[in-house]
Amino acid sequence: MEGSRIWGNATLFDGAKVETGTASSELMLRNGVKVQLAAGSSARIWANHLNLEQGSGQVTAPGHFEIDAGEIKVTTGGARLLVAFTDPQLLQVAALSGTAQVLRTRGAVMGSLAAGSNHSFGNFALMQTLTRAGCLVYKEGGFLLQVDDSPEVMQLQGPDLAANVGNRVEIIGTRATTAATVAPASGVLVVSSVAPRSVGGCLTVAAALNAQTSMPQPTTAGAKPTPGAKPPAPAAQGQTPKVAKTGGMSTGAKAAIIIAVAGGGGAGAAIALSSKKSSTSP
Repeated sequence: MEGSRIWGNATLFDGAKVETGTASSELMLRNGVKVQLAAGSSARIWANHLNLEQGSGQVTAPGHFEIDAGEIKVTTGGARLLVAFTDPQLLQVAALSGTAQVLRTRGAVMGSLAAGSNHSFGNFALMQTLTRAGCLVYKEGGFLLQVDDSPEVMQLQGPDLAANVGNRVEIIGTRATTAATVAPASGVLVVSSVAPRSVGGCLTVAAALNAQTSMPQPTTAGAKPTPGAKPPAPAAQGQTPKVAKTGGMSTGAKAAIIIAVAGGGGAGAAIALSSKKSSTSP
C-alpha cells in the first residue's frame, strides 16, 4: 500500500493506492463497500469510487459507487460487479447482481448491463483502429451500427454505407472526436472499410432503434399545369401548328424537357426499387 509492503491488516485512507503481488487483497470501507483485488492488480480507492489501473477487481456496493478504468467509467446504484482489463485495450464488465451503466469518462453512454450479463468495452484512449460487426441501419439522415451481442450503438461516417443498409457487416475505422448526432449512438466511427457478412437480418434491430433497413426512395413530382392556362387550339388539317415562344424557347420544347426529366427520375426510381433488398429474417 502506497509502496509499502503490508502483512495482515492495515488502515486505508481516502485516495490510497493499493497494489497486489502474487496474492489477492480485500478492502473494506466504512460505508459497506467491499473491494477484492486479484493478484497482479493496481488501484486507488476512495469512499465513493475506485480507479482501476491494471488487473481486475470485484466490487460489492450497497449504494452508489463508481469505477474508473482508463477512458471508461462504470456506475451503479447498488450491485456486485466484476471489472477486469483483459488486455490494455479492452475492459470486461460483469454485473453479478444489480445493474450498471458504462460510460466514457467524457459522459457518452456506451451501454447498460443487467444482472447476470457481461460485455467487453474498448478503451478508446488506447485504441487506434476499431473493428466492429453488427447491423447497419439508416435513421434521421445518418447511419447506425448496432454491435452484435452488445448494447453499443455507433454512428458511422464514410463510404459504402448506403449500399449496405439493412445488412450485417464488419466495420473497420477510427473513433471521431465529434459527438454523435443520431440517438442512441454513443460515438462516431469514421469508417475506412465495410465488409458485408450477410444480406438482411436486421429488421428486429431496426425496430428497436426506430430505424430503417433501406434507404429512402427519391420522390418524383409530376409537372403541374399553370393555373388559368388554356390548351392550344387544334390545327386545321394540313397546317403546321404554331408554337408560342417565350424567352427564346418554345413551350413545346419546355414540355419535352419536363417530360424527359420526369422520365429520368422515374427510371432512377424504378432501378432503385428493383435493386431494393427484401429482408424477412429478424
